[in-house]
This record gives sequence, structure tokens and C-alpha cells, in this order.
Amino acid sequence: MKDMWMNVYNALIANETISKKLSVKEINPDSGEEEISYQIKFFEAPETFDTSKPFIIIDVFDGPQTNAYYGSDKPLSSKFNFQINVESMNRMLTKEIAKAVKDVMLAQGYGQLSGGLDTYFKETKRFVDARRYRKNTTIHDTDY
Repeated sequence: MKDMWMNVYNALIANETISKKLSVKEINPDSGEEEISYQIKFFEAPETFDTSKPFIIIDVFDGPQTNAYYGSDKPLSSKFNFQINVESMNRMLTKEIAKAVKDVMLAQGYGQLSGGLDTYFKETKRFVDARRYRKNTTIHDTDY
């Protein structure tokens, strides 16, 4: 079974701008070796997340994936809806990362939809750019 969520995550971290702006070097407590992690999470930011640094949240906005096309009473394609939130304390950095996300999503075959968010939250002191994307998989690509 394939995982479209990880496909999106891996495409994002493969982008030079995103990997540079959202990478964090950490020491693995088990091995003592330096590892790179990314400020990208699914659904919501955990309480232990460093929100003083820019980060991305990958979420859905219209429920789980659905079947897009049918033939002979069988699903032939899947439809995915993602909302990708970019947050940081710097407006231009938020926009730079959101533009890189858009480029990645378009290259992955997603189209940008209307809706989303482009605002500043006083409570958290963060700028948020949340954009919505949709993609139908190719015919016979339904193993998700």
C-alpha cells in the first residue's frame, strides 16, 4: 500500500528552499550521531515543537481521500485534498516557503484551490499562509 502523505512530505524536503529553511540538526540520544529532521508535521504541531522557527503542517480540508473515477463498478482513481500551512514569525520567510511549497505541489500534479488563509495571529506572533491543493491519481493508481 502506498502513502500519499509521505509522498508529499518527501517531495517537500527534496526542495532546496524548504530543506534549508526547515531543517534542524539534532543529536540522536541512542547513537550520539548528528541527524537532520525537518519542521514538517502532519495534522498539528506537537507541544514539544519549536514554534519559534518556521514550520509546515500538512493536513486535509475536505475529509479523507475519495474515489475519483469509476469503471465497471470499480474505483479507477483516487482524489486527495491537502491543506499545507506554512507558519513563521517573519512574513517574507513565510511567503518564500509557501511559494516553494506551491512549486513542489504543482510539480507533483496538484492544483491549487481557492480558500485557505493568509494572516497574522497576534496570539502566537506568527504569520500563516495556508493553501489548499487537490490531485486525482492516474487511472488504476488506487492502492492508497
